[in-house]
Amino acid sequence: MGNFMDKSLMVGIVVLCLLLVLPATVSAISVTGSKYTGSIAPGGTDTHTMTVSIGSDENPADLLVEVYGFGQNMDQGYSAVTQANDASPYSARSFITLDTSSVHLVPGVEQSIHAKISVPANAGPGGRYALIYIHALPGKGQSFTTAVLVPVMITITGTAPTVTGSITNLSVGEVTVGQPITVTTTLKNTGNYHYYHTVNTVTVSDATGNPVGNFSTQPSAYAIIPGNTVQYTVTPKLQNLPAGTYTVDSKVLLESGTVLDEKNTTLSVKTNYIPPVTESSITLIPASAGTLTSPDGRYSVSFPQGAVLSDVVVTLKPYSMDKLSPAPSGAKLGATSFEIAGLTGLLSKDATVKVTYSADDLAAAGGDASQLKLSYFDAAQGTWVILPTQVNTQDETLTTTTNRMGVWAVMVSASTSAGSPASASTKASLPAVLSIVALAATAVIVGGTVRQRK
Repeated sequence: MGNFMDKSLMVGIVVLCLLLVLPATVSAISVTGSKYTGSIAPGGTDTHTMTVSIGSDENPADLLVEVYGFGQNMDQGYSAVTQANDASPYSARSFITLDTSSVHLVPGVEQSIHAKISVPANAGPGGRYALIYIHALPGKGQSFTTAVLVPVMITITGTAPTVTGSITNLSVGEVTVGQPITVTTTLKNTGNYHYYHTVNTVTVSDATGNPVGNFSTQPSAYAIIPGNTVQYTVTPKLQNLPAGTYTVDSKVLLESGTVLDEKNTTLSVKTNYIPPVTESSITLIPASAGTLTSPDGRYSVSFPQGAVLSDVVVTLKPYSMDKLSPAPSGAKLGATSFEIAGLTGLLSKDATVKVTYSADDLAAAGGDASQLKLSYFDAAQGTWVILPTQVNTQDETLTTTTNRMGVWAVMVSASTSAGSPASASTKASLPAVLSIVALAATAVIVGGTVRQRK
């Protein structure tokens, strides 16, 4: 106990020292004229004006202003491409001349930056693209945490834009009972012009062609730039699926409803598939017992009278396996995970948690159901707690009691454990301190302002 207290005190001193040496103020750039979308004829010119400023309560700051190629990440977000790597035939990087490469900002005073755009006579049809990158001048010891990307999207007047796209890949994630099935569609803009508000629709059909699940994304907030490749990842809404082979159809559509491209693949379900738990809630009151049960009856939490000291809404909801922390030594994760949310502390009396284990859970245990345990993740200690669990092979259920809720998982383990609070807390504290320092990293935004305190 004394050793743990010494370590905690040491960590606390380190945190205090770091806070004392970190800058006290943070600057954030505000930009107007944060996008250019004009039309220019071949051989023509135009000027785009950007106004930058910082708040009257900020520190003076020095900025760099640079022109880059227009890149795009798989998540559709924009990224700056250096001259050496900017090989796109649709690049407008060389078309743009800035009237300044740096700006000194005085708090509360606006500064203008002018970009002259000159389109060559032989520019060709469609659109041309670049990014103007406004960011802090390195080496000044400034506490900037914001940079701004200004998209430049030029329409070449008098030319015909080609609006096309091709699905280059369609993949289906692993099929696991009780977990969502993800479908990832990869699209390349094969035309010469950008398009906004694309939508990805996915339909899953059985062997007879009857749809058994579907999903549509919200219209994309980003433009898809010619030559760039992006992805759409969706989770089709599926019910119980018998074992068999299914067809997955993916389409990417324009805002008008025009289909850019469509592709099919197969989904193989080896054992009867059960979808993730459907979110459900109850309101617990101190004077009464209550049971929170999932709509399919596979999960339940029974709270005795007096388990809570005041009215509280408790929610049972899905929790993806890929978000779980690794299993502790000597154990491994099964295939079932979920979250019991709404409680900020311990229950006054233990609740009973009951879960129907799946065929995939049993397979993870090598067919030995006695190895299956219920466990919750102790976020404060950074460790899994594997609980004593009653296994009923007749109705294929796992049952335990606890006064802790949060994130749960079925674990494969020969024993139970309560974790090691002292060591877990100490180990978790130093990375937490380091994460404070990591907050000094620059955040890049598009057409706006973000403030991130260190």
